[in-house]
Amino acid sequence: MLGGFVLADRLFPPPMTRAYDLSPTMTDVDGRLLRAGISPAGYWRLSTELADVDSHYVQALLAFEDQRFYRHDGVDYRGMARAVVTSLQARRLVSGGSTLTMQTARLLEPRPNRTIGAKVMEILRAWQLERRFTKDEILNFYLTTAPFGGNIEGAGAAAWRYFGKKPADLTWAESALMVALPQSPVRRRPDRFSHRAEAARNRVLDVLVRRGVITEVQATRGKREPVPNARLDMPFYAPTLAEAYWSDTPTAQIQTTLHGPTQRRLEWLMDRYVSPYDENINGALLVLDAETGAVKARVGSSGYFAPRAGAKLDLTQALRSPGSALKPALYALAFDAGQAHPGTWLPDDRRNFAGYQPENFHDTRQGRVQAYAALQQSLNPPAIAILNEYGAERALEALTRVGVAPANIGEPGSIGLSLMLGGVSLTMEDLVQVYTAFATDGRIRPLCETPAACAKTSPKRFIRHQTAGHITAILSDIERPYAFQQSNAPRLAFKTGTSARNRDAWAVGYDGKYVIAAWLGRPDNQPTETLVGLVDAAPLLFHAFEELDDTRPLTLPAGGLKHILDDTPLALQNHAGLQADEADPFRLTFPTDGSVMPLREGGGVALKLSGGQRPFRLFVDGTPRSQAIGRQMTWMPNSPGFFDLAVLDSDGKRVSARVEITAGFGNSAQSR
Repeated sequence: MLGGFVLADRLFPPPMTRAYDLSPTMTDVDGRLLRAGISPAGYWRLSTELADVDSHYVQALLAFEDQRFYRHDGVDYRGMARAVVTSLQARRLVSGGSTLTMQTARLLEPRPNRTIGAKVMEILRAWQLERRFTKDEILNFYLTTAPFGGNIEGAGAAAWRYFGKKPADLTWAESALMVALPQSPVRRRPDRFSHRAEAARNRVLDVLVRRGVITEVQATRGKREPVPNARLDMPFYAPTLAEAYWSDTPTAQIQTTLHGPTQRRLEWLMDRYVSPYDENINGALLVLDAETGAVKARVGSSGYFAPRAGAKLDLTQALRSPGSALKPALYALAFDAGQAHPGTWLPDDRRNFAGYQPENFHDTRQGRVQAYAALQQSLNPPAIAILNEYGAERALEALTRVGVAPANIGEPGSIGLSLMLGGVSLTMEDLVQVYTAFATDGRIRPLCETPAACAKTSPKRFIRHQTAGHITAILSDIERPYAFQQSNAPRLAFKTGTSARNRDAWAVGYDGKYVIAAWLGRPDNQPTETLVGLVDAAPLLFHAFEELDDTRPLTLPAGGLKHILDDTPLALQNHAGLQADEADPFRLTFPTDGSVMPLREGGGVALKLSGGQRPFRLFVDGTPRSQAIGRQMTWMPNSPGFFDLAVLDSDGKRVSARVEITAGFGNSAQSR
């Protein structure tokens, strides 16, 4: 007989399809649920194990449903005997005497009617489960498939839909309700019949008191807790990322390197930050661990359920022009090759490079400028002079060698000198990886988003460690956005970028632990004419760093930038292409006389100067406001109206403009 049972067990194994028909899920690095979907069969059914649920719930479940669970072989014969006697007396099936193993068997193989034959099959299946699985594994199946009303199955899904929390955080009252619901999931659905659900919960609490699991005080306190009367939303974070994973494997259970609390805060930040902008504008954020390349947060877009352009796109993977945000890579390569140094004097004048004549914003020129200042001020002629010497093909090869893949570069051999000025397209993923070299030891960390993927990656050398320190010293000395100049925000090394016709506004920065890229633009790649890296993307970058809870101070080279400049080699003090300064009259190139600009909260107006002797002093309506050494000054108007601006240089020369500041949200036309 035993042999026959063994043969039948092998020929007719218990059906396990429902146990593995699970909702797709995406969790963070610590196992917190970020996103879940409907299972292929149409259920909210999360894989749930004993380790995932509160001990209160397990104690209540065993005490109420099956006190001898860990001692029987799948069938509680004493309970079965009581059920048989009771059913015979009533001439109908009153109580099944089902153990948790038998209930699990019924859940895995549902039958339409509760008959004696169905009960016998449950017993046989229970024996099979006990032969094949441990007690804890059987409990895991129950916790995953138990019905809780409608299309909610399993303790994991029920905890989220009814209480908005993990099943590991249940109270005694919540645990009692979770025990009661599977007994009659239709009649006791809290969102439809909360009074029935409450009565059933209270009966479970009374039983727990009688069986010594909880005290009368705990039961009384539990009965005062309100019963949920509606279904709550499941966690819904990083939706575009989840959909990317599920598009290939609809039931995938993905653990990511994302940090759930940070992801939530940055999604909230993005929604709040872009809300004042036109609905055609969207944004993206990407946070990487500089040492490992692991993604800590990814905000692909804003307004998933809102009427905002690109709301359902992952714009961190969109090919966009980086503008000047790629310039640090060019300077780093030139420094590393010994062709330039942060202290090298470079030409900033009008010149023609084989038919290509770069211009600075609003045609400003300084004649000559040191490399560090040229990078900080994002000047174009000096960058082109460096690239012309280094070689565009060579620069592209250096990027592709470490896994960065620029697109839209044309045919081989046709790479132009606009390579580092936004003349190619990169994804945010590419750009943020480049900055990991500056943030660490000169090696680029490949981006990874799952623990398994991160274990397989290894960094690739891009520049020397010393060169990375030089870039960090330069970028950490860039003036912060106006709203953060007086704040206690940690020091960052960062660079902004604005592409042609203001299609893209970029800001990429890092501290001692993380690299963050921020972007604003139109997903359809149409011009905006208003977005600017320093004005629009940089504040978003600084706000994002404020939302991180484990930042690390920036590591700077000993002696800082001054020490680096003092050590400029004699042979590199002047660039080969340097020529005498052109005559350059003192001018206010932006804003021009008669300009009309909107008032922007937290932003400012960037004044651009050409020529003149440093330092410069700004007067607004005759009142001195600020002083600057460089040819860029920031003015923060506090109200709409007409203003008379005047700037004096150290020789007493004066330039002026009358401008109008209009009410309402907007963006100034500054470009960095």
